[in-house]
Amino acid sequence: MLVFVVTQASAKEPKAPKVYKTTVYMVGVAASFNDSVAYYTEMQELNDTELDRKRYLHRRSGYSFQLRDYLAEQGRQNYTCMMLFNTKKNKLEKRLAKVKNRLTKDAIKLIEVKENDFKFTKPEEL
Repeated sequence: MLVFVVTQASAKEPKAPKVYKTTVYMVGVAASFNDSVAYYTEMQELNDTELDRKRYLHRRSGYSFQLRDYLAEQGRQNYTCMMLFNTKKNKLEKRLAKVKNRLTKDAIKLIEVKENDFKFTKPEEL
């Protein structure tokens, strides 16, 4: 019994991951296995975006759901959406160019979604 009490007293609570708020540049890409058309958003700048120390974007799925829901409203069902993001605009531009090149090699038509039509918002806490 004494060992149990000593062990419990010395146990530390786990540290919460350190979160950084920073400006992030983001692009959404949506493709469907049933369609030869893919969509991508204009690059958008998001302020006060939360990243952890490993630079993982918090609530990333919330951003991709926003794009998926927008496309569904436009009559584009069953699209898989992914988010490309970086804190440096030029690095994101290079990554987007690689993705677009890969899609066009597979004979997929790319359509840009303008920021006037769709804009990412910070997802609510889950």
